[in-house]
Amino acid sequence: MARLSSAILAALLLAAACFGAPALASQLAGTLQRAQDERRLTPEEAAGIVTEINEARELGLPRQPFEAKVEEGLAKRVPGPAIIQALEIMRGDYAFARDVLARGGTGPSPDDIAQTGESLRLGLTRQQLTEMAALEPPAPPAMLAIAARTRAGLNAVGFPPSLSDGILCTGLSAGLLTPGWEQLFRMVQRTRASGVPDAAVAAAAARVMAEGGGPGELLQELGLTGRDTRQAPGRSN
Repeated sequence: MARLSSAILAALLLAAACFGAPALASQLAGTLQRAQDERRLTPEEAAGIVTEINEARELGLPRQPFEAKVEEGLAKRVPGPAIIQALEIMRGDYAFARDVLARGGTGPSPDDIAQTGESLRLGLTRQQLTEMAALEPPAPPAMLAIAARTRAGLNAVGFPPSLSDGILCTGLSAGLLTPGWEQLFRMVQRTRASGVPDAAVAAAAARVMAEGGGPGELLQELGLTGRDTRQAPGRSN
């Protein structure tokens, strides 16, 4: 059986290499084979994982996040069927993200797709992404990806949707969103700990953006420093 499973896996990985995915053949083969040797995957499950990654590649999606998901799942001893299901969901989110990002006529980069796809997995809704992409003038994919991460973070800490809408609409329309805005949810955590209402934070963000400022200026406006943004959602030290 071990010899047969190795043959099946080798055939699948050879096919991947022939169709333009040599990195998959060289990097994933050892991981999947070890998982089979340790009885953590069946040959069918390993084949299913390879199939999912190949389908993502054929759709033009970045392959590395899918391989990383497999590595993470196997390291945590997640059952094979659950890994396959996670890859299927991930593929759907990434494909949706790619299509929405491309609506403005500019092709998104692999990083843009991955960043936005992960945002969908972290709490951004498809409707929210679609609405942000529909704003005029259309935002470039890279900025829309920043908006996606920013909104996912705000969703994670329960920031009122109407306030998030206002901040991101202003930032996208004015072309002001930079990666630093992805830390806005951390500012919200710190201001809440100090008793500052969410509406006051949104108003401050609107003032800063109206003046062409960025996250640094908002920190000053709120009486915060960079140290106040170094914590994850759900914590307020």
